[in-house]
Amino acid sequence: MTKFPRVALFFVLAFASAAAVPAAEVVERIIAVVNDEIVTEQDLQVSMGPVIAQYRTVYAGKEFDQKLQEARKEFLGKVIEDKLILSEAKRLLVIVKDEEVDEMLNEVRNKFPNRETFLRAIEEQGLTEKKLWNRFRDQLMTQKLVAYEVKSKVSVSPGEVSEYYKANQALFVQGDRARLEHILIRTATRGEEESKLLADKIATELAEGKPFDELARTYSEGAEAKEGGQMGWMEKGQLMGEIDEKVFALAEGGVTPPIKSSLGYHIFRVAERQKTSVKPLSDVRQEINDKLFRKKLDERLGAWIADLKKGAYVSIR
Repeated sequence: MTKFPRVALFFVLAFASAAAVPAAEVVERIIAVVNDEIVTEQDLQVSMGPVIAQYRTVYAGKEFDQKLQEARKEFLGKVIEDKLILSEAKRLLVIVKDEEVDEMLNEVRNKFPNRETFLRAIEEQGLTEKKLWNRFRDQLMTQKLVAYEVKSKVSVSPGEVSEYYKANQALFVQGDRARLEHILIRTATRGEEESKLLADKIATELAEGKPFDELARTYSEGAEAKEGGQMGWMEKGQLMGEIDEKVFALAEGGVTPPIKSSLGYHIFRVAERQKTSVKPLSDVRQEINDKLFRKKLDERLGAWIADLKKGAYVSIR
């Protein structure tokens, strides 16, 4: 099913993979007709550009040809849907200003180091700057129509979010986690022996009651040193084996002895602990809202396109 809105960056990806599609293959051969719109081989190749490049890095020989044929059928269906929506947009006289298309084209141009590289990239796709401008105009027309006919008519109520949350509690379980503070003494800086002595010294000072954040700012060579060693929340299983085991064996406020790794010596303090729990609705409300919105949008878009197809002329050659 067609996904909207699409952004100009899609074309950057297609052009970046242009080498995967020889220019000789990008032709104006008509492969389908949708109402008054035509679908050319070039339309399909531009749409498939990034996928072709990806497949070339994974498959070869007959397997590549087979995967490409499968993808071709799927993408042809998507391009036909795009043309169907474009045909409807033109019938309804959806207006797109030249300035809007110019802005979209400039966004793509700016992704390239210079104008020459940009022109060479689109030429390898069998396109001119004018053809690309026209493609972007058509794309904006379809986006505007979908926004009006589909997206504007989709909404998610607070009640729907709450119902989903209550019915899917298992999706929002967070595991045993700890808010950690960290000191790292790198062996590459001082050597093995000196690093071990310093780590032991820090451990002794911590045992004597010196503030962890103060010692982290003074000695730590970790990324969090300036913040007093504040690592933030980590779930059980996210740290390296021995470190994970020792950290999650501690109670809140506990400090590990120096732990050796390939980087050097680590000391962790568990500033706060939370056992397995369900995330509160306030933390996941937006996530649920977005998920339900996307589901409704896909369903409404699919139904709308199905209605368009009923009265459309579609011929695949």
